Amino acid sequence: MKKVFGILIVLAVLGVAAIFILNNPLGRLVKIAIEEFGSDLIKAEVQVSSVNISTSDGRGRLNGFTLGNPKGFKTGHALKADTIEIIIEPVTIAKDVVVLHKVLIDSPHINYEKGNNGNNFDVIQRNVENYLGTSKVDKEGKGKKIIIDSFIIRNAKVNYNDTIDLALPDIEMRNIGKKSGGATPAQVTKAIIVQLNAKIVLAIAKAAAIGSVGGVAIGAGMAVKSLLGK
Repeated sequence: MKKVFGILIVLAVLGVAAIFILNNPLGRLVKIAIEEFGSDLIKAEVQVSSVNISTSDGRGRLNGFTLGNPKGFKTGHALKADTIEIIIEPVTIAKDVVVLHKVLIDSPHINYEKGNNGNNFDVIQRNVENYLGTSKVDKEGKGKKIIIDSFIIRNAKVNYNDTIDLALPDIEMRNIGKKSGGATPAQVTKAIIVQLNAKIVLAIAKAAAIGSVGGVAIGAGMAVKSLLGK
């Protein structure tokens, strides 16, 4: 009788496990990981409406991606994208180093806002750096690592403090994490934020230069002085 009871318990556990797996495919697990880890990393809310990834060819989409703003900023988000396209090398999903052939963020809306402690992307960058400085996983190089062959942001629109509304030149980063044999998610995030931050500042500076010559961007010069703290 005890043996029968034990077998029933095992079957029940296996049944629950099977239900969990069937109702939590790879995309759903990735969604949970992005939201929980991302929010902890940047100290602001990260949301994804849904994630769909094919385990056969590695193609997937992140739908309704929102990178929130840290405390102290008025705008509702730092970056928002309807879709993010990804291509993962399927055989690497279960390995220590996951290879993403492509990550494409198309037509995101970016709010670049100045606060008391710098702009929102400066604060996000500092939060990531603080995480890297205290994370045992990152210091010891343990855990999952990532290599991204091509990371692209295209057709982005940037609003700076309701002063400038401009198109951001396309950004492409190649071979992220490749030299070191893989980078941690936090290291990858830092590399992307640093690049994005620099490109936005450059775009605003160029808009200011055009405005000062041809009167195209009224008030842009004042905005850049405010951005650079001058």
